[in-house]
Amino acid sequence: MTIRTLPAKHFNTTGPCDPRRHYLLPPTPQLPQVRKLIERDRYFVLHAPRQTGKTTILDALASELIAEGDTAALSFSCERAKIFSDDIAATEAILLDSLREAADLSGWLDELLPPDSGPEGQAGTRFGKALSEWCRRCPRRVVLFLDDFDALQGTSLISILSQLRHGYNARHKGFPFPASVVLCGLRDLRDYKVASGGDPARLSPASSFNILADSLRLGDFTTDQIAELYDQHTQETGQEFTKDAVHRAFELTKGQPWLVNALAHEITSEMGVSGAITTAQVDEAKERLIRKRPIHLDALMTRLYEPRVERVIRAVMEGILPGTDAYLHDEVSYVRNLDLIRGSGAPEIANPIYREFLLHHSPLCADLLRREQQGPFTDEALTEARMRIFGSPAQNGGRM
Repeated sequence: MTIRTLPAKHFNTTGPCDPRRHYLLPPTPQLPQVRKLIERDRYFVLHAPRQTGKTTILDALASELIAEGDTAALSFSCERAKIFSDDIAATEAILLDSLREAADLSGWLDELLPPDSGPEGQAGTRFGKALSEWCRRCPRRVVLFLDDFDALQGTSLISILSQLRHGYNARHKGFPFPASVVLCGLRDLRDYKVASGGDPARLSPASSFNILADSLRLGDFTTDQIAELYDQHTQETGQEFTKDAVHRAFELTKGQPWLVNALAHEITSEMGVSGAITTAQVDEAKERLIRKRPIHLDALMTRLYEPRVERVIRAVMEGILPGTDAYLHDEVSYVRNLDLIRGSGAPEIANPIYREFLLHHSPLCADLLRREQQGPFTDEALTEARMRIFGSPAQNGGRM
């Protein structure tokens, strides 16, 4: 039988990274706090925008914990339960099926696997009972990463959180239950409260949320991390990214992981560049991405159809500072968690690539520019309006 060899490594822009196929950074240096909270048996939220490497990091972190020999760490997705917002029994069934499927694919020994069949009992208790039975049988401490947890809504979200709270609070009495649970998705803790119908400004002692020790955000890449990622390509192929090219990539992306990979992919796989990679080629890759309108960038346009996102982006573009109203503050926080804006005092569009994409393609931007100009659209008036909305060339690395 012929054994198929793996293709050369490349920069990934679709789905989770595979360390055998893709360049990627190790997980622990990116999130040192996560290991500390897991070692302290905490339950907490890890949130980040889409296509920032959450799933890749969770899978890698679970593999690290398993390799250490005393932990059964499993990451599984809640995505398939999205359509069952108020059907608790269906949500539990889907989550348990996803958990067992992820465990079966892990290659674990039978003694580490969760039970094959779900427990009997009333809807609203089965998920917690299944986790307890697994922990009772498993010879290792169990750590769970619930990826895409923000897919859960309404009463199903409340039910799953309540079952986690019940098991968490009973652990000190010897009740078998996961040592640590990490809820991963786009939302911060306050956003989960809103999604479950609660007031984000209040947290009662009986709340399902009061077991969550912390809420961590997966950050963007630093310049050094971009250099480390790009250097993997150099080690693999001998093709170097110049120091200026790395800095330019950071200027354009502000470290947004998908954009960092997309620029490199465009240069190394699509543009046919030979020799050292320069700032000019990074700029060309940026222009090509904006013209192509990949799904990641087109998703920006989709987000603008959400009223709260449109309100915040419009305010940012018009230079209106957020007020003190708690709900407006929550809207700004939500849009920041989507990675569409950055900064706390005076928020701005998250990075120059997003800014330029919105400049070229956003109906909202066109509307603002039309309102700015009372008379005919002269080049000078259009340029002035764009500068006010999107910043000066100096602020944008010298280029629009």
